Amino acid sequence: MSFVQTIALILVAFGAGFIQRVSGFGLGIFAMLFLPHIMPTHTASAAISSMFSLGTSAYNAIRYRKHIPFRMILPPATAAIITIPIAVSFASKISGALFKTILGIVLIGLSLYFLFFNQRVHIRATAKNGFLAGGFGGVLTGLFSTGGPPIVLYLSHATDDTNIYFAATQFYFCLTSIYATVLRILNGTVTQELFLYAILGFLGCLAGNRIGSFFFTRLDSQKLRRIIYIGMIISGILMIL
Repeated sequence: MSFVQTIALILVAFGAGFIQRVSGFGLGIFAMLFLPHIMPTHTASAAISSMFSLGTSAYNAIRYRKHIPFRMILPPATAAIITIPIAVSFASKISGALFKTILGIVLIGLSLYFLFFNQRVHIRATAKNGFLAGGFGGVLTGLFSTGGPPIVLYLSHATDDTNIYFAATQFYFCLTSIYATVLRILNGTVTQELFLYAILGFLGCLAGNRIGSFFFTRLDSQKLRRIIYIGMIISGILMIL
């Protein structure tokens, strides 16, 4: 990658880390708005986004380790372990053009859901629903590293405590990101060069995360999310076209 692309990568990582801290999720979604235009292949985009998530969520999970509800995370994590390798294998076999088309549809679908239906959908925090959320999230994680929405929907109804919710999401993202990254290393997607870029990106994520924690109680997260969702729709349309 060129110097300009490297700087762009760090800036994207910074924004992704900021969004993750302010909203509790969205790192992968934000990153995948831009990474397909920076990275050389679609699989590299998903891989480096997953490594961003790994570093940032591990950092947050360690900080909030006392609040992690391990039993609550077991059903979705188990399902994700099953579906992630299937999705990773599928992503490695499709063309970049088809990848962008599917990603565009996913981005538009997710943004429309969060804009218009998020507050209307309520699910019970049962093991079955957790398993379903983890299974769907695992598919999105393996394909695009955007597996946050299903698990956020499940966990937001499973607890009323902000610290427990944040700790649960970060620990889950850490587990699934480690798993997806190992699979991508085994299939050759993650190269030494990509790993070095991921380290640079993680520094950007860490800076964004720290600044995001400062603004956490000062920003209107709802307005910030709406801006991101509108950007997702525009980006999704451009990817499809």
